[in-house]
Amino acid sequence: MANIFESLFLLALDDEEGSIVESVESSLESILAGAVLAELVLQNRFNLTDSRITVTDQTPTGHRILDKTLQDMIDAGKPRKLKYWFNTLTYKKALDEVGQYLVEEGVLIRKKKHLHLVLAYGESPDGSVQSKYSLKNRLREIVLAGQPPELSEKVLLAFLYHAELLKLVFTHGERKAAQKRVKKMVANDDEGSGLGETLDSILSAACEQDL
Repeated sequence: MANIFESLFLLALDDEEGSIVESVESSLESILAGAVLAELVLQNRFNLTDSRITVTDQTPTGHRILDKTLQDMIDAGKPRKLKYWFNTLTYKKALDEVGQYLVEEGVLIRKKKHLHLVLAYGESPDGSVQSKYSLKNRLREIVLAGQPPELSEKVLLAFLYHAELLKLVFTHGERKAAQKRVKKMVANDDEGSGLGETLDSILSAACEQDL
């Protein structure tokens, strides 16, 4: 699977129009910012203490967007609040940056101001590019067929659930059952969501909802 923020961008892209689905465009910038931070958490690059981010591993990830964000955190010289990094990533237009990165990686092609999938189905011959169809199919297998998710897939579904974006993956007839199952999967009950406090805090800030 592509990382969380790339996956969210692809799912939010209107294949025919070549632009972000209008109903999610206004909220996607913040969601992508949260997904970038969540990906760094999954790669064990920082901790969150008293709402402040402290870098714990300065090793580059090999992904330009993640490494740029990580370097900004290092250059800050001191732990800054989660909200600060949300504002910073949003100000730097994470939405545009992710789109451009996917063009450079051969996942999308730019035609004037529009972005279109290079692959609608299947994968590239070397397996380096996964299609949007493959991504959606995998998420549907997890939710509708009960396939066990990887942690990154569970985090992606948590973003889709809390940001009310499950409609990007499931049909109208499937949505009610999907919402119920994903809610159970990512619920923050007495035993926790299974994602950890740091990811819960990022999800809450990104989606502006209490988990």
